[in-house]
Amino acid sequence: MKTNHISLVRVAVLLGIVVLVGCQPTPTETLTDPTGKPDLAQVRAEIQALETEFGTAITRHDLDALLEYYADDAISLANDTPMLVGKAVIGDHYQKNVMGDGKTLAYQTIDVFTEGDMVVETGSYTNTDATGQISAGKYMALYEKRNGHYVCIREIYNNDQPMK
Repeated sequence: MKTNHISLVRVAVLLGIVVLVGCQPTPTETLTDPTGKPDLAQVRAEIQALETEFGTAITRHDLDALLEYYADDAISLANDTPMLVGKAVIGDHYQKNVMGDGKTLAYQTIDVFTEGDMVVETGSYTNTDATGQISAGKYMALYEKRNGHYVCIREIYNNDQPMK
């Protein structure tokens, strides 16, 4: 009788291991920590990808691609200008003041902080003009996940020195 009891325990343990292994997330799933918060490394990579696309849109003078970054109700606290309210106003500002003249902008995420569907990012940027002169600045952005994608709903930025 002891043999049957040991065999049943072994079968139960093996079955438990099989169930646990089968429940492990696949690499393509969003991983969370035990509190249910998103994996910060994955969120950081997603936000950095948005910033990279944003810089590319400015460099290529692609206003439509730039505006995909923003929510319709976004507010920008731009450097040396009144508050910009709404996607169209923000786009107009970028088109008049940032895009063009051979500028290349690159953005680098420094930190991300998450809470629910919201992400706060701090970062820095560099602007290289057509002559190779580099200027820099920093920013903070607030994103909200809408329809499965992060969009910028608030941003604030300023230059370390005047952009050329």
